[in-house]
Amino acid sequence: MRQVKYSLVAALAIAATLNASEDLGLITVESSIIDDKFDAKKLEVSNTVTLKGSEVEEHHAENIADVLNNIPGVTVRKNEGDSNKIHIRGVAGEVYMGEKPGVAIVIDGVPVQERAGSVNIDIDNIESVKVIKGGASYLYGNDALAGAVIITTKRPKAKNEGFVAVEAGSYGYEKYLANYMGSTEDFAIQLQASYKASDGYWEDSDYWAKSFNGKFQYYIDETSDITFGVDKSTRYENDSGAITHTTYNPDTEEYTNQVETNPTSIGEVGYSTDYDIDLSKYFITYSKDFDNNSNLMTQIYSYEDTTTNKSGMYDSNRDGIRDDHLYDAYANTLQNGLKSEYRMDSDKLAYMVGLDIARNEEDKNRKYRVDYTGRDRVLHSIGEVTSDTNNKEDINAIYGELKYKINDKLVTTLNARFDNIEYDYTNNLTSETWNKDFNEGSYRLGATYKLEENQIFYGSVSSGFRVPTISQLYAGDILSGRYAYENNPDIETEKTYNYELGYRGKNDLITYDVAIFQLDRKDVILRNGGNYVADPNSRRNPIMYGNFADVQNRGLELSLNSDRSKEFSFVVNYAYLDSKYTRYDEYKLVLHDTDLDKDYVEGTYDLDGNTVPRTSKHTIYLEGNYRVTPNWMFTAGVNYRSSQYADEMNEIKVDGYSVANLRTIYNTKVSDFDMEFFAIVDNLFDEQYFMMPRATGDRNDDGYYDLRDMGLTVNPGRVYTVGLSMKF
Repeated sequence: MRQVKYSLVAALAIAATLNASEDLGLITVESSIIDDKFDAKKLEVSNTVTLKGSEVEEHHAENIADVLNNIPGVTVRKNEGDSNKIHIRGVAGEVYMGEKPGVAIVIDGVPVQERAGSVNIDIDNIESVKVIKGGASYLYGNDALAGAVIITTKRPKAKNEGFVAVEAGSYGYEKYLANYMGSTEDFAIQLQASYKASDGYWEDSDYWAKSFNGKFQYYIDETSDITFGVDKSTRYENDSGAITHTTYNPDTEEYTNQVETNPTSIGEVGYSTDYDIDLSKYFITYSKDFDNNSNLMTQIYSYEDTTTNKSGMYDSNRDGIRDDHLYDAYANTLQNGLKSEYRMDSDKLAYMVGLDIARNEEDKNRKYRVDYTGRDRVLHSIGEVTSDTNNKEDINAIYGELKYKINDKLVTTLNARFDNIEYDYTNNLTSETWNKDFNEGSYRLGATYKLEENQIFYGSVSSGFRVPTISQLYAGDILSGRYAYENNPDIETEKTYNYELGYRGKNDLITYDVAIFQLDRKDVILRNGGNYVADPNSRRNPIMYGNFADVQNRGLELSLNSDRSKEFSFVVNYAYLDSKYTRYDEYKLVLHDTDLDKDYVEGTYDLDGNTVPRTSKHTIYLEGNYRVTPNWMFTAGVNYRSSQYADEMNEIKVDGYSVANLRTIYNTKVSDFDMEFFAIVDNLFDEQYFMMPRATGDRNDDGYYDLRDMGLTVNPGRVYTVGLSMKF
């Protein structure tokens, strides 16, 4: 079988990795569309984590959040099914609804547009995961404020084999998976199909997902190849179990603690539910190697996400309880693009130049699903269209990297990218259009210094950016509803600057990596008066978006790992994060009854110096592994997160928690089949904790602002999962 230095199989990763042979003899460059065969860690100039597909599979997790939450500096909001909202280094902790969290998600080269701030990641189809921390717009452009998560899906291999797997667990969880790989002298193929479903812990939180994906790689000649990829998925996701911590009955003046009496959210209706999702992804990638140790790669892709759901909580019988939804919502996101990179590597100098062209389009509409008469006493009939918009986004970008080895110890890295982004937005109901374009530059400058053979210092400065959306710039013309909005076409681009120093290495006992960082977030785009404050006086004081805050995040990240092939092995991951507002002087707190004697009244507050909500100062992941036999291993893990605030005011504090997990895996051979059995107990001690606690005002209408006003989701408690796979 012919050998291709940068095989197209590797090209399928579309991941960002640095490459270095163990002796640093060959200097290679980072890329946004190539996953190469060398160990990437030594020449990384920032703190990154790369997990192989086998490491992800070893967790046998229901959701990728269970894996990513073990990485220092990463926090993932786990939703039902495969939907996740990923935060890095505390960035965007102040938002929790449909906003993007400032992390670029790249799956097989497609910079995935997130739906409602979350992204669907199929854990059953992962070849590798790489997390880049710090501003990453130098490779990935818009919204890479805090970093990037690079997902490489499974790829063909030079072998003929297949496997099947089945899993079952608590709350009706079940999964079935089949995979086949085949190859000849001229091509390789990979096919996979899966089905996953669960009844869910919370009321109406059931989900299911059906997926099929495949890749066909054809070897054109000894130095070039081409790959075709397809990924089709249909999914259903329901409610996420949100409740108010404590409800209040004004007639009886009695409180009901729903955390204790209703943790599964019976009778609660989420703002958006019943998601029907169709995902389609196609790509073609061409790779060509040249004699001068260079490579050309080009990829064309198309990604489509069609989603329908119910939205807008609604009191159907006017009994004071919202029990239905007002609207049927539809959204279709289509991403078409081309990426091309030319790279050259050598012993002293390496460089890469790239082109990124994207043509993205989103169509959205919303219709009444019930007959409804609002406060304006106007009847809205079923099927009446309340919004219908089209948004086109054109991205034209050039980027590159230059890496130079000054001597055998010191290697420098420079990245730069320039983006031209154009928006074209149309309100189909009024035929009004809005246009806006942005020209943004981003960069990274870094170096590594080899103190000893396996001891390396690294440091970097990198930037990230997020341009305002059309709906933020022209909110007064676009947004409608209970509150009045005002246009602000002068919103500046939000930017981050990440400064980082680190030290990595290994000895006979452990592999280690420690980094300190400061991430400055400038001109944060928020609503005046706070993102979610519902000001009943907005007709007199219109709401507008603008650059109303600055944030500074400082921290330390530490990873210690021992050799997993030994009888005993361990993992220690620790992160310290101090995330504070350095400017935020227009936050409003609104209470419904200002006549009562209480600690907090309606008013505007200066939050300079406050901690950003939903950020824990300390997170720890500890894992111990005991290999009973070469084929049988026990794993015990503990996740700890310290307390966090639920609100920008820092008046509502939520206790930290620790969760212990157990896992055992046994491998054996039966006839010609390789068999694997696993069993997992998550949350061994049935610890109760709150997922995504949040508060902005007097949620339960009792005249006070306190812990009881939190909106939250109670975790599912102890969960069991077992499974069996067979390779043939």
